[in-house]
Amino acid sequence: MLRVKELEATLRRAMTDGLTNIMLVTDEGALIAAARSEEVDHTVSAVLASIYNEYKVAEQDADPNTPAVLQSIVFDCSAARVACTTFVFCAEETQVLLCVCGSPSTQYGALWSKVELLKNSLKCLEPILSHMAGLTAR
Repeated sequence: MLRVKELEATLRRAMTDGLTNIMLVTDEGALIAAARSEEVDHTVSAVLASIYNEYKVAEQDADPNTPAVLQSIVFDCSAARVACTTFVFCAEETQVLLCVCGSPSTQYGALWSKVELLKNSLKCLEPILSHMAGLTAR
């Protein structure tokens, strides 16, 4: 069983180095857990998943004979700098994304280091999330 409140507390403890939020999001945009879980973050999670999926589609369109291999993306917005990576692959070609958001001045290296640290630290969640990703809506 996943204890979302405890997971969110863990994510909050990882918010250092200019980070503003850390989220686990399904590729459909459903927010599983977030360090800062406000109403606006549900919208942000949907937008992040949409951006990630658009880049995946663009990759497939660029070379239809090659399977998609996009695993991570880092981009700037007007109010944030964001890194998203595939965290868990699930059944039916769905996935859970790990998204780390920072202020526009957050260093790319800090974002990427936090993504890698969290991927390794949260590895124990992979079996749980891989079975529930298609069912999760917060």
